[in-house]
Amino acid sequence: MKRFVFRFAAVLMQRTTLLDVAKAELADALARRNLAVEILTRRRHDLDTLAKSGPRPGQPFDPRHETIRQNHLAALRAEIERRVQLVSRLEQTAEAQRRKVAAALRALKAIEILEERDRDAWKAEVRRLEQQETDERNAQRFGRR
Repeated sequence: MKRFVFRFAAVLMQRTTLLDVAKAELADALARRNLAVEILTRRRHDLDTLAKSGPRPGQPFDPRHETIRQNHLAALRAEIERRVQLVSRLEQTAEAQRRKVAAALRALKAIEILEERDRDAWKAEVRRLEQQETDERNAQRFGRR
């Protein structure tokens, strides 16, 4: 019996590969965004800890230490601002990758629907041919008697 051969098999393989590539790019973008969010969270925690470690009433005040602490606070705030912008850009990149994956999924689904229709048409043709062959055999068998 003849096997089913999908006429767009190469297109199906290509679109499957494109979907896999798009998923890998999305995973990479999400990993980079998650790492940036984690670092941002740590920096915010560092800022909170440093802000709370200021001079306490009744303790000796060291102006040099306080100047260093204030400079460090300013540097942390600037870094947090840069990281917030970085997270925003990475989120936009991840969203673009999500759209790319969705488009690849739609394209793949369209080809899969075509394959399903072709397979159903092939099965119907095979059944029709088998029925025709069976009818011919029966006609020959019963026609001879």
